[in-house]
Amino acid sequence: MDYGQLPNRVIICIDMKAFFASVSSVIRGLDHEAKNSPTGVAYWRYEDIPFKLWSIHPMKDFWGISSATERRLHRLGIHTIKELALSSKEMLQKEFGILGEELHQHANGIDFSRISDVYIPSSRSFGKSQILFRDYTNRKEVELLLLELLDDVCFRLRMHQVVAQTIHLSIGYSKQTGGGFSRQKKMGRASNLSQDIFPYCLTILHTYGCGMPIRSIGISLSNTSIQEEEQMSLFEDIDQRERAYALAKAIDDIRLRYGKNNVLRTG
Repeated sequence: MDYGQLPNRVIICIDMKAFFASVSSVIRGLDHEAKNSPTGVAYWRYEDIPFKLWSIHPMKDFWGISSATERRLHRLGIHTIKELALSSKEMLQKEFGILGEELHQHANGIDFSRISDVYIPSSRSFGKSQILFRDYTNRKEVELLLLELLDDVCFRLRMHQVVAQTIHLSIGYSKQTGGGFSRQKKMGRASNLSQDIFPYCLTILHTYGCGMPIRSIGISLSNTSIQEEEQMSLFEDIDQRERAYALAKAIDDIRLRYGKNNVLRTG
């Protein structure tokens, strides 16, 4: 079959750097140019930066600029990508740290990352919270609810093939009493297994809890990294560790096939 007979277009972005292939606005611009080109090919060069890259608006459409970052840039008197590219790198570093240097480089079409490099989110977090139907005062019931939430979050970690090292636990008390607490704790090593993380959750709960009726629970896991081969301790039962991962995988497979409610904790 001749490619001209195909019903849909396929757009491929090829560039020397990963940056141009990452910017949604650049992709949209390439798409528009390709559709109006006789060859179906659009080519952006570094010489095109002043005419194409700097014209991206609003700034939050630019790679690495969130709405909050855009507001901070506006407070510095920077309202366009061109102004960002021509601004002082030292000023940006003072305001944003290492992110300021990256923003300056990206605005000038520079990115030193390699396409083959694995991308690791620097501030990715996974969490879940729940407002309870009633006040809970029984310690075992609260622990079971917390463990169920943790199981869901760890399941998502494993689905994304990442591990987390920092736990953030939030507890809200009954409407009658009000208040609550929110604390975090860093584990000795990153993990995505509930059995590793749950003891730390209990430490936070029992250290800062004061026995008040609980009406809401929230847990998030952050400081994430790509899951790799785990370095085992000399004093650790390797077979037991492998069985724990095998059990987690089996439960994940059941959840994916039949739904998460088909695997529940019991008291």
